[in-house]
Amino acid sequence: MEAAASQTTGEEDPLKQYDPNLPVPYWHQRMELAIVIIVNTLSLLAIIARVYLRAIRLKRFRADDKWMVAAGVFLIFPHFVCQIGTNRYGSGLHDQNIPDEWVVPFWYFSWGWIGYNIVSTLIKISVCCYLLQIVPFHFLTLRRLIYVLMVITFGLGLSISLCHLLQCTPLLSNFDYTVRQEHCFNIDIPRFTWIGVSISIDLCILAIPWAIIHGTRIQAAEKRILLIVFSGNLLGTAVCAVSIYSVWNTRTSLAYYDLAYTQTAFAITNDVEIFFYVLGASLPVLSPFLLSRFAPTQDLNGTTSSRVPSWRVKGGSTVGSPMQAMAAPPIRSKSYLTTLNDDEIERDIERDIKNGKYGHEHEVDQDDGNSSDLTLENQPSKTTSEESEAESSTKTRIIIDDIV
Repeated sequence: MEAAASQTTGEEDPLKQYDPNLPVPYWHQRMELAIVIIVNTLSLLAIIARVYLRAIRLKRFRADDKWMVAAGVFLIFPHFVCQIGTNRYGSGLHDQNIPDEWVVPFWYFSWGWIGYNIVSTLIKISVCCYLLQIVPFHFLTLRRLIYVLMVITFGLGLSISLCHLLQCTPLLSNFDYTVRQEHCFNIDIPRFTWIGVSISIDLCILAIPWAIIHGTRIQAAEKRILLIVFSGNLLGTAVCAVSIYSVWNTRTSLAYYDLAYTQTAFAITNDVEIFFYVLGASLPVLSPFLLSRFAPTQDLNGTTSSRVPSWRVKGGSTVGSPMQAMAAPPIRSKSYLTTLNDDEIERDIERDIKNGKYGHEHEVDQDDGNSSDLTLENQPSKTTSEESEAESSTKTRIIIDDIV
């Protein structure tokens, strides 16, 4: 929008006039086109793979997936299509390489640059919807924080998009090229605002699962994998921070007179940022595979086993508990599980999971400190009443198997 808007004053400023004798940096334009096509295609493939896995394979197409599909739609249009259009009509070239007949189509295609803000906003909202699935309903503070983050994210994306569309006065001049633009505000202000607030939102979104996982009593290997999975959004955050350099690079008057060329770095970082955000938001979908592959459970004697990972056990079973390895010697539970061999335990757990039962209710010795609730939350303290213990434990369980 900025480069096209500056074309309206081309007759007055000799720096903006078309110069057929100026060398044309085709390599720069083609590099921009190649990176735009490759990165945006990878982003679309990642979204398609996520939707296929959740909807077709896992049969769990939920709110976060719907927001991701919406992000994919806006990624195609206006973002991807308009980037190709602006490249066709001069993006990546010097302004003096752009013929007069290219100015109007370039100007209209540049509207699609707001697609970056829209797509990033939808991906962040998708992550927030995913977090709502793993935070218990009785954690009202965390859930309200997530809703607040969703509102702030949506408001930020909408306001920045409107700033790009309504940058100049009179208002009609933003939609009709023949209307002369009298004044345009500095677009760097909303750009820096977007970067600063967006990074803050990312850190808040990241802090929620980190706080939950650090307070759990699952195995150390499982905890590390989950921390890595939920930290995937840091990839997009890092690229968003790098884009500060791109904005700072285009602040000078010389860059303003040659925005079609200098904006290439900014366009590329936007696409890479979207791609990393898509990967970060989709990593939790792979958590069942990652946990079962790299975080095997432990037997009572501390050896690894190929049984169902502890994060799938929803009840109070001691099988796979990280506390078992620290007990020396382990105190034998009254549960019939301790009288079974490994094959029988594996068969019973798998049968219970298929039947909708996620653990075994059994009595535990008063001195037995090895029983743990293998969920995302700490096991509640023991009470003298078995009924109150069952009621409190129900309130403190976050079941990973239901969210992934």
